[in-house]
Amino acid sequence: MAQKIGVYLSSKDNLPASYVEAARQVGHLIGSTGRTLVYGGARKGLMEVLAQSVKASGGRVYGMVPEIIEQRGLVSDAVDVTFRCVDLSDRKQMMNRESDVLVALPGGIGTLDEVFTVMANTVIGICRQPLVFYNVDGCWDAVLAALDNLFAQGLVSGQPADYYSVATSIDELRALL
Repeated sequence: MAQKIGVYLSSKDNLPASYVEAARQVGHLIGSTGRTLVYGGARKGLMEVLAQSVKASGGRVYGMVPEIIEQRGLVSDAVDVTFRCVDLSDRKQMMNRESDVLVALPGGIGTLDEVFTVMANTVIGICRQPLVFYNVDGCWDAVLAALDNLFAQGLVSGQPADYYSVATSIDELRALL
C-alpha cells in the first residue's frame, strides 16, 4: 500500500459540487487509511477541502509551499510538515520525490503541467511513478481523448496504461491505490 499520496488539484473556489465532494472523499480515503497527503499546501479551493478532510480523518498532511503562497498568507492550517520551495517547478519536483503515487483531481493549467511532467519522466526513463486521473464527471475526458490520439498516431510509445490509470469513482480510486 502506498503511504504518501501526492494529489494535484485546483486551488479555485466556486467549482461544481461534485468536484468538492470528490476532494472530500479522497481526503477521507487518505486519512482514514493512515496515509499521508502530499500536496501544494495552499488553503484555497479544492486544495483546502482535501487537506481538511485528510486531517479530519486522522491523516498527515505534507505541504509543498512555494514562497509566493507563504508571502500571500495562504498556507493551510491543515499542514503538518511544510516543505518550503522557490516556485512551482521546485514544488512539482518536491511533490514527485515525496509521493509514492500521484492522483490528479479536477484542476487547471498547473495540474496539467504536473501530470505531463510525470508522464514525460516515464517516457525518458527518469522515473516511473503511478499516476491516476480521477475523472470526476468527465473532467479529464478531453485530455484523455487527446492522449489517446497521440498514442493512435504513434507519437507516444507503448499504451496509455504504461503511463497512467483512470478512476471514475472513489471505489475505483481506492482499488488503484
